[in-house]
Amino acid sequence: MFTGTELLEHYQRLRRDPAFDPDLCQIGDLRGVERFDVENREIEITAELPVFASASRRALVVSQPVQFGLARMFASYAELAGQQVRVFRDYAEAEAWVSRSGARD
Repeated sequence: MFTGTELLEHYQRLRRDPAFDPDLCQIGDLRGVERFDVENREIEITAELPVFASASRRALVVSQPVQFGLARMFASYAELAGQQVRVFRDYAEAEAWVSRSGARD
């Protein structure tokens, strides 16, 4: 199970880590998550946190409809905050998009 608390704590740890580079790109693989306990507001708050640089690309990889819906919600809030987050069903496509870092599309 993946919880909203875990999601928020992950991003807060990144923000506090002096070794974290906000320009890094990230791939979040949600395909193995079978259950979620995440509130809409937790997704919104976390997605809007200014942790990553606006040029940083973040991909979320999903395989199930519920994963897609939650990931798309996160991406929508993040995009409204000026971040680049996309949802993919194919890991190789996510890697290819993330590797093109630096070009906004």
